[in-house]
Amino acid sequence: MKFIKNLNEKVKKIFDGDYRGIAILFILQFILFISIKPIRYDDAFYIQSITGVPVISFVCARYQSWTSRVLIEATLGIIFRSSKFIWTFGTIFFMTLIGYSMSKLFVKKDNKKELIMMILWLVILYPVERMSSAGWAATTVNYIWPLSLALFSLISIRKAYDKEKIKILPGLMYAVATIYACNQEQMCAVLVVTYLLFTIILTVRDKRKVSPFMYLQTFLAIASFIFIVTTPGNAIRQHEEVVNYFPEFTDMTSIEKVILGITTTMGEMLSKYCITFTIFTLVLLIYIWDNYKDRLIRGISAVPFTIAIVLGFASPITEKLSVTISWIRENFVKETNLINPSSYTYLGSYVELLISVIVIMCIFISLFLIFKRLKNNIAFYVFGCGLVTRLVLGFSPTVFVSTNRTCVFLEFACLICTLLIWQEFIKKAEKKSKTRVYNVVVWTSIVQYIVSLAFIYISHINV
Repeated sequence: MKFIKNLNEKVKKIFDGDYRGIAILFILQFILFISIKPIRYDDAFYIQSITGVPVISFVCARYQSWTSRVLIEATLGIIFRSSKFIWTFGTIFFMTLIGYSMSKLFVKKDNKKELIMMILWLVILYPVERMSSAGWAATTVNYIWPLSLALFSLISIRKAYDKEKIKILPGLMYAVATIYACNQEQMCAVLVVTYLLFTIILTVRDKRKVSPFMYLQTFLAIASFIFIVTTPGNAIRQHEEVVNYFPEFTDMTSIEKVILGITTTMGEMLSKYCITFTIFTLVLLIYIWDNYKDRLIRGISAVPFTIAIVLGFASPITEKLSVTISWIRENFVKETNLINPSSYTYLGSYVELLISVIVIMCIFISLFLIFKRLKNNIAFYVFGCGLVTRLVLGFSPTVFVSTNRTCVFLEFACLICTLLIWQEFIKKAEKKSKTRVYNVVVWTSIVQYIVSLAFIYISHINV
């Protein structure tokens, strides 16, 4: 009875206290994922491949012939050998862990409840139906789970930066989370740079007082990177994907691949109805317009949101009004629109690149104007890391095939930047302005959540 009483008190504290938003997030994610059946696309492949085969044999074969994601592959093998509910409750947990980790990393003590409620709305703003593109289980375990564990592992940096002691059990949990998150190539690149950078900064600042877990996680990230680049299956996979998906890839120069990464990334953000990027740029725009009267500054902040609306959500109207807009949008989404020697002298080939670079520059300038510094500008770093995770897809022959699921790290970077800007709103903005921004985020998130629910329901009819 005493145990039950204590448990009830803890649950009540969660729902009534600072983490009420996280508890609600768990419930909403439960409603989303509980009815999903991971049986299509790559999920069907894993079901077939793992049937009657030991998980270790399956993973070893994939390591030799296809991928370095041995931990992710082992997880999928266990899921499909055991029960889909391992995936269901695992994904519910990890989606909730994203919100919890964001609160630990980016929320300060002031206005804690208000900020955590904003995290709730931002997490459900992400359109989870994107995670069905290659099979629900295969996609979430490859992207959502590493993202969640990467954010969780970074809590150690937050603690070390704030000079908090990292205890042994949490430290080991952060280390394990680092190992799994680094099994995903895009996330590994971010964690290697982040741990190296902050370990150096903290070592210079604190000398011998830096937690040994910082060095451990840095070592694990670097070791994971070495493991990825030396895996035999990755080279085999790249060759097959070039033949099957992108034969022109082998003839492209490094500069052309960089350009491809930029244009395809911003094409996803600007012309393919990316709600997370659109809300981020809208909140950025509102803050600048509330705090700056200069027309040039306001114009700079308006560029990303305006282009996202014109080429994206308003495109059914704008394409009818302007042939130029229709042409630009078509080139952004067209897979054959590559810059190569035959198009070097055609200025029209560079329109999408020019728009992409302008939008990126306007975002960085606006973030500088909001936080008024380059040093310790965490929004700069977060958006930059998110951007790089998608830009590197220009060096992959699956840049077109993988579609918007590979944008998940950039999209959550946009959501985190939105949270950081919201903290600035709380500090300075008038109540009317704060309410306007909060309502925009809340109602957009509610609509997006309903859309996700409807997608799941419709896609599971007769399944």
